[in-house]
Amino acid sequence: MEKSFLKHYLREDVQTEISRFCKGRWVAVESSSISGRRVFYRYIDGKPVTIKEPSDLKKLINKLGGMFRTVYGSANIYSKLEDIRDLEDTRNIVKVTPCIDVDGSLSEVDLILKTAEIILEEFWKNGLEKSVYLVWSGRGIHVHVNENAVSGRFWVKDPVKIAHTLIEYVLQKKKEELRELCRRSTASDRRLKIENLIDVQRVFTAPLSLHRELDLVAVTVNPDELSNFSIDWSKIGNFKYWRDWDRFIEGEADKLLEKALSEIKIENITKTVIEDMESEKEDVGGLEVSRQSIGRFQVMALLQAARYYLLFGDLDLAKSFGLNRAIFYAWAKKRGITHRTVKPLPRTSSMKSSREVEVSVGDEVAFRREDGWFTIGGEEQRPVDFDRQIISRFGGRKEFEKYWNAALKYLENFPRSILESQKDFYEKVYLPVRDNPESILKKGAT
Repeated sequence: MEKSFLKHYLREDVQTEISRFCKGRWVAVESSSISGRRVFYRYIDGKPVTIKEPSDLKKLINKLGGMFRTVYGSANIYSKLEDIRDLEDTRNIVKVTPCIDVDGSLSEVDLILKTAEIILEEFWKNGLEKSVYLVWSGRGIHVHVNENAVSGRFWVKDPVKIAHTLIEYVLQKKKEELRELCRRSTASDRRLKIENLIDVQRVFTAPLSLHRELDLVAVTVNPDELSNFSIDWSKIGNFKYWRDWDRFIEGEADKLLEKALSEIKIENITKTVIEDMESEKEDVGGLEVSRQSIGRFQVMALLQAARYYLLFGDLDLAKSFGLNRAIFYAWAKKRGITHRTVKPLPRTSSMKSSREVEVSVGDEVAFRREDGWFTIGGEEQRPVDFDRQIISRFGGRKEFEKYWNAALKYLENFPRSILESQKDFYEKVYLPVRDNPESILKKGAT
């Protein structure tokens, strides 16, 4: 860990805020080895990682060798987290933090702030004012609703669906205004995007944690001070944050939730994204291709992207990883390399770059640019490449969404250990459906 990072996490206020947020949540810690490879710690000594008090953060730093980078806490709040089995029993989830993710470019901070403002207006209109807080996540804002603002009677049945429904209602009410802002986004690196990310796998960057790539602090922001926010508030060593972010009024979200439950009927939880639909059309080239043209390459890319998304929750990186793995396995097949012996594509000296790092997805390793996308042979696999090479083959974005949502449901039927195993994922997840893409729709519906 760099000295400035270690100094940051040893601060009393940092330890206090991280532990306040993470109490009751399943924690994930992102670290980096000496080689620069990204590593995620979710279990220690066979138990889920937890942070209940400030001293727990110090223990983790000591346990993991001081290699900290980012701390995440699950959207789910559990009644207990003493054993891996506690994570498998959904009845152990007592509450879920509703959240809207606003993602964009650092060159369009004003647009991100305006988006958050529109979302807040819908909350305020429905009497939800004192139980909302913002977290500048690095390249955007997380708009959180304090889970305690929802009365206990609502949490009795399916807490994940309750949180998802509340957020879905707000996004539907503000969809046109938000989409108009997305149309105004012109950044070349990241276009503005608003998402309902609530699902059983969701994690959030903990308040005052460091961003996983940018040297910025995830600072809490008072909604009343949103218009004054500056990226300078996130500077390591000189950050500014809102200390009362966890304030709430019990039951303040009930009115809004009751409206949501009466108008929004959700059978299966799927991700909702609001972005510039016109730019999406251009991304896939307007191609309309029949389903019969979906081959093994596209199936592999789809499932690998869904795998990454369920494990790490970043859609753009999931697309990059999915295309990366599809290219890699196609390369391996041509050379007669079986999935049992697959190793990262050898790099020549001309391919090597100080900006490339190894990334572990379970026991599988891939290469990625330090501040960019996954790579093969020095070439990046960008999300837009996934859109053009994969989504277009499914007949366009609308048709692809059916397969995407079904793939997520299909993969959720497997234990995490299989998703983290290169061999098991290939044999138990990919092989049964590789020659029959339609079966993904059927399996995803069960």
